[in-house]
Amino acid sequence: MSNDHDRELVARALRGDGRAFRDLVAKHHSTAYAVVRAILGPQRFDDVDDVMQLVYLKTYQGLGTFRGESKFSTWLYMIARREALDVVAKKRVDTTSVDDVEIAARAEEAPDVATRDRDTREQVERALAELDESYRTAIELRYMAEKSYEEIAELMRLPVGTVKTYVHRGKLELKKILSRPAWRERRDAVS
Repeated sequence: MSNDHDRELVARALRGDGRAFRDLVAKHHSTAYAVVRAILGPQRFDDVDDVMQLVYLKTYQGLGTFRGESKFSTWLYMIARREALDVVAKKRVDTTSVDDVEIAARAEEAPDVATRDRDTREQVERALAELDESYRTAIELRYMAEKSYEEIAELMRLPVGTVKTYVHRGKLELKKILSRPAWRERRDAVS
C-alpha cells in the first residue's frame, strides 16, 4: 500500500505537484537523515543539513529516473548514502574555533543540567563515531529513524538476521567503548 502511495506521489510530483514532492520528503525524511548522519559522524554534524538539501535537490532532479522497481525509500536511501559519502570523500575534518562554539540551553533548565545533558550526548556521539559504518547506520536507522528490522534490511539490502546482528553488535561495541577507563573518567568528570 505504502509503495503504491509513493508511486502516486512521484507521478503527481512529476506532473508539477509541489505538495506531492513535499509529502514524499516528509514521509521519508527520517530515513535519509539517519543515513546521512550515520555516515558523516559527529565531527561533521554541521554538514548534515547541507547534505540533506543536496539529497532533496538530487531526488527532485532525478525523480523522472525512479522506475518503481524498488521502494521509494530504498531509492532515496541510496541517494542520501551517495551524497554523504561524497562529502566525506571531499572534506577533511575541519577545526572549529572556540569563539564559534555556541552553548544552547533550554531556558527552563539550569545551566549545569543542560551542560551535563549536552556532554552526555556528545560522548555518545563520539562513541558512535568509533563504530563500524554498518553498525552505526543500522543503529541510527533503528533508534533515530525508528525503522523496523525489516525496513532496515530492505534499505541496507541485507538479510533481516544480519541487520539484527549489526544492531546487537553495535550496541555491544558502544557499551565497550563507553566503559573504557578514559570514557568513565570523562563521564565522572561531567557528573
